[in-house]
Amino acid sequence: MLCLLLPRQSLKSNQMNSYQRYNVFNNIHKGLRGMLFHLQITIQQTDFTHPEAGAVIAEMEKALRYFDEHADHEDRFILANIAALEPSIVQELENDHVIDHNLSEALRGSITQWKNAVTDNEKEMAGKQLFFAMNEFIAFNLYHMNKEENQLLLLLWKHFTDEEIHSMEQQIIAAIDPEVLMAESRWMMRSLSVPEISGWLEGIRMGAPEAVYQMYLGMAREELSAERMAQVEEKFALNY
Repeated sequence: MLCLLLPRQSLKSNQMNSYQRYNVFNNIHKGLRGMLFHLQITIQQTDFTHPEAGAVIAEMEKALRYFDEHADHEDRFILANIAALEPSIVQELENDHVIDHNLSEALRGSITQWKNAVTDNEKEMAGKQLFFAMNEFIAFNLYHMNKEENQLLLLLWKHFTDEEIHSMEQQIIAAIDPEVLMAESRWMMRSLSVPEISGWLEGIRMGAPEAVYQMYLGMAREELSAERMAQVEEKFALNY
């Protein structure tokens, strides 16, 4: 899962510092980080003896599904393409994905413990275990995403053109369930900077059907504050 729905014409809209190359991880990683940060704050504020905790648990389970799919897509569509060229980093990242899977399973175990709890004391104790398990999951994924952008991305640039990287991304987009794609797009909209959002919308306008552009424009209006939306409009003078 990467910089979703960013068409070929706007590859240079998303640049990393002075490299002038396409950062295929930027948008989705920012969206996933935003999801994790929001979820962590919510967990810290949750009374796990209260019925409303069930909704928080459901959000945790959804996040775990998204991250499982994220790792699977990277293995299949990114790492598989560079494995023969850079076997060492690929092995390291695949090992990271195993660690991430184990952390996910530990978190799911804590969720099951909470669901099976009967007394308030049991629910409270299970909630504490959830909190610590989520901390470990978040910390590792932040570290792992940094590694992908600081190491893997440079190797992708070394061996592939932006167009080839974009082709890998399109395979990922095609593999994502539309409902998941929209949910992740909302997290990206909430988490990107104004220039990044403007470039994203401009790219969609240039390369996607009008209906898709209008859908994402509507999403921006729903998710952004009035001030941020005004900055987006001013920066790129989008065609409304």
